[in-house]
Amino acid sequence: MRRALIWLLLIAAPLCAQPMGIDDARAAPCREAAEAGSASRPQLARCDRAIREPGIPAPVRLAMLMNRGIARLRAGQLAKAEGDFDLAIRSAPGLAEAWINKGIVIARMPGRETEAVALISHGIDVGPKEPARAYFARAQALEVAGRLKDAMDDYAAAARADPDWPAPAEELKRFRVERRKVLRG
Repeated sequence: MRRALIWLLLIAAPLCAQPMGIDDARAAPCREAAEAGSASRPQLARCDRAIREPGIPAPVRLAMLMNRGIARLRAGQLAKAEGDFDLAIRSAPGLAEAWINKGIVIARMPGRETEAVALISHGIDVGPKEPARAYFARAQALEVAGRLKDAMDDYAAAARADPDWPAPAEELKRFRVERRKVLRG
């Protein structure tokens, strides 16, 4: 199950790496760090410096926080990534992707699977731009939590939401539904 969750992080984490309409060169260091397979220390340092610059418009700073959170997540800095997504949630509580990405971070922390499912569920309720990725993220958190039937349902929802994306269908192949007769005496 851990294998599947790690794979999800590489696919679903960038749910909001660059909000629509944000084309500010000041955001580039954080966007580049998020897009890197695993951000290097110098990339993260450039992003940190860029975020601290004065006069950055709120939407640009929000995009930078989201990207830094993604970069930190990929670098294994879970507590720092969680902090970035917390800041993003405080700045824009209606940003579904911030809730979902925080849930993805929390799902990697042992014993916090139920919290992860709740965060991702809230993000789904808010309305993500990519619902298939959100359902996929929740499916994996549910699977880690041992809620296999619910996980299977969310993989199916992800497949319905984006029929051209093969990942949900691949995950569904791992499930087998068994029907059992119950004998009554």
